[in-house]
This record gives sequence, structure tokens and C-alpha cells, in this order.
Amino acid sequence: MGQVALEAFGWLGSAVLVFSVLQSRFLRFRVVNGVASAMLVAYNGLLGVWPAVAMNCVLVVIDVYFIVTLVGAKRASKAFAFAIEPATGEAVGWFLARHGSDVAAFHPGLAARLGEAGTQAALIFHEDAAIGVAVFRRDGDGAAELLADYVIPSYRDYAPGVFVYSAAGPLAQAGVSRAWMDAPGPGVTGYLTRLGFREAKGRWSLPVPVLG
Repeated sequence: MGQVALEAFGWLGSAVLVFSVLQSRFLRFRVVNGVASAMLVAYNGLLGVWPAVAMNCVLVVIDVYFIVTLVGAKRASKAFAFAIEPATGEAVGWFLARHGSDVAAFHPGLAARLGEAGTQAALIFHEDAAIGVAVFRRDGDGAAELLADYVIPSYRDYAPGVFVYSAAGPLAQAGVSRAWMDAPGPGVTGYLTRLGFREAKGRWSLPVPVLG
């Protein structure tokens, strides 16, 4: 590798490293940071700067450890918990006050419907952090209209939606056997599809497993 190409590679690795710290999602940060550290291992190895090689090797190992841990957490429902209360409850109000603008970007009509009769909200927790909310309204026969399903950006890599719609999740606990949402926005349809929701005439629905 020529000197100019080597320097360009080093600058690129540094740029990727800076880009990694701009990531708000934990898994994305670890992946990008790991790539940057691996690039800098190669760059400093070619230059013979062994303390920098050692430091970046350690960072690669740390990033790989957290990547494996985060990927495993996607399927570890025991890491999640929930609390159900009326959608106008104090805890839900606190959460929406902190994240309301981002929630509204995905569910713009939510605020006007929180006071509808029978509307409930499940706050989703990961360990000690409140990370999301699922707002729903029972409409009979075990079905529930899903008014909102929101998770803060830094925890979306944990895939808490898998837990929300599982037999151990809040909807099953509330006796819901089918969740549906009418005309979700473009930022929501991809998420619903990944969870297994199916669309028919503008309505997206998903069977919810019975609580065992």
C-alpha cells in the first residue's frame, strides 16, 4: 500500500470512528465503532505503532462482546417488564411529556384519543429504564385497536416489539387475542410487517398468543 493510500485509509478509519459516536442506537454504535477500530488496527499495524494497535484490538473485543450481548437481548423477554394503566395515567403522561414530539411523528393522532373510554397504555421497561409505550383500546371479542407502539431510539435494536406481542407481553396479559391498527403511517408499516402484522383493506392485524 502506497503512502498516500495508507494515509487516506487512516483518515477514513478516523472518520468512521467519529461517525460511530454520533449513533444514538446502541447496536449500530457498536458495529460502526468495531469497524473503525478494526481499520485502525490495520492502519497502525502497518505503521508499527503498537500501543495504538493494542488499544484498538481491545476496543474490537469490547465491541464484539456488546454486539453479541445486544443481539442476544433481542430474544431475552426476561429483560423486559411492563406496567398497564389508563392511557391518561400519571406515568404515561410523564413518558409522553418526555418523548411526545417523537411519538407524534409516528402516531400523530394519539394525543386526541388518549381520553377515549377503555383506552389503556402499557409502559415497557428494560431493566430500570422506561423505554416505550403501547397504547390500545379493547373493542370486544378479545380484539384491541392499537393506537400507538413506540420505543425510544436507543432501545430499538433490542426489538422489544417481539416481547410486546408475545404470550408474556402486556396485550396477552390484558386478555387481547388480536391487535389491529388502521392506516399506520409510512414510518410504522415496516415495523409492523417485521413483527408479523398483515394488511387487509388498510387494516393491519396480528394474532396475539394466549397467555400460558
